[in-house]
Amino acid sequence: MKKILVLAGKPIGSVEIVQKAKNLGLHTIVTDFLSPSDSPAKLYADESWNISTHEIELLTNKCLKENVSYITTGVHEFNINRMLDLTERLSLPCYCKRDTWKYCDNKMLFKQLCKKNSIPTAKTYKIEDTNISYPVITKPVDGSGSRGFHICRNYTELLLSYEDAKKHSPSNSVLIEEYIPYNAVIIHYTMVNGKCYYSGMSDKISVAFKNTGSSVMGIQTFPSIGEEEYLTTLNENVQKMFEEAGFTDGPIWIEAFYDQKKSFIFNEMGYRFGGSLTYYPVRYFYGIDQLDLYIKSCLGIANEHIHVTRKNNLKNYCILPIHIKSGNIKSIEGIDNLSQIEDFYAIAQVHFEGDKIEDWGSAQQVFCYIHVLYDSIDSLKKVIRAVLNTLHAKDEDDIDMLYPLFDINTL
Repeated sequence: MKKILVLAGKPIGSVEIVQKAKNLGLHTIVTDFLSPSDSPAKLYADESWNISTHEIELLTNKCLKENVSYITTGVHEFNINRMLDLTERLSLPCYCKRDTWKYCDNKMLFKQLCKKNSIPTAKTYKIEDTNISYPVITKPVDGSGSRGFHICRNYTELLLSYEDAKKHSPSNSVLIEEYIPYNAVIIHYTMVNGKCYYSGMSDKISVAFKNTGSSVMGIQTFPSIGEEEYLTTLNENVQKMFEEAGFTDGPIWIEAFYDQKKSFIFNEMGYRFGGSLTYYPVRYFYGIDQLDLYIKSCLGIANEHIHVTRKNNLKNYCILPIHIKSGNIKSIEGIDNLSQIEDFYAIAQVHFEGDKIEDWGSAQQVFCYIHVLYDSIDSLKKVIRAVLNTLHAKDEDDIDMLYPLFDINTL
């Protein structure tokens, strides 16, 4: 039986990857520095190693000794970089290469790729510019999870935010962009053997932890109100862009701003699953199993081209992050009962019993992502309220720590 190594067992999606790999007949191994109780995927794997994903030399030698045939990981961008390191060292297959991953790893390179293909992006500034039009936003060029993101309304705020964003950048590089006050859309694609398939589009409403703090996802709904306009204006050009840039296999998502005046402004991309496990709605609407395709591409299996058709007469789809207050998670209640709620679809859990939650003010403070179906705003509110009444994470004083940052009454 061939062995597959999964880098990190705690990040969202790791358990699903282990389960899918086992279904494909592989011996699964999960490695990180955490104990199995703190690394959920280790509890599902056939074997686990207590080696940090930072330890590339140690992992290289261990993989050689244990005859590991494949390496994969979940949504964490740090570990995707480590996967690239290891697969290159060991001459093993990988779903992506450096020359395509760089567009996800570096936001400025993605902006340049868009500009080359006549796709609009936000105006950028340098810290020394004297013509900056406020407000602007700062964010690490190579960061993720909304860490280091700030809205700056004047030069004083810009200087403070710039330094904070730099702390969250591995390369100490910061992007300064015009602030675009529109809600975002998330556009999904699936690469299969060099061909790019449109895989859906959602509306994303963002909310902020603090007035000058990180803007994070408050709610995401499918399909997007701008989908028809996007498909008739930019879609073909974007598909061509990814194909010509050398993307071959794997899931892609793009965050863009849509002003409802039929104008899209591209922001950033991910060459991986969305952190809320967006392969669920892609499968729901289009029948594309992005997880299966992803695992097979990590095995070096050439996936055949797929036939994509949007399913008809389906309910709408919503992803709602449930946020969590700071403290220690003593107990979690209600997860097993969620499946009994009408129109509940899935849960993507981020934090677990024993986790210490700090006041990060970023996407790190999402306890889980709830996936539900709905056919009206009233039915959406109903299913969300049922979830909130069922799911609880309590601290050491038995006080519930969970809350939705987005106010569903504003829908």
